[in-house]
Amino acid sequence: MRLTQKQAAPAFVILVSIATTAILSFGILWTHHKIDSEFFIMWRPDFIHGCLISIPTGFILNPRIKKLIDHYTETVKAN
Repeated sequence: MRLTQKQAAPAFVILVSIATTAILSFGILWTHHKIDSEFFIMWRPDFIHGCLISIPTGFILNPRIKKLIDHYTETVKAN
């Protein structure tokens, strides 16, 4: 299945948010706890709560950051 451009933008935000949250929540928990049978039980709620914050944040910040970067990006016109 191929995504349209309209579908790709939100899919990108969701997947990047989930991946970033998974890596960060895992890494932060790992710095405080050893990886054992309880680790993933403790990690799962942190990951879910992180996603509940990171996904909406991605939808709010990504367009604003892109607009800011576009403002400072030089465009070259073709002759």
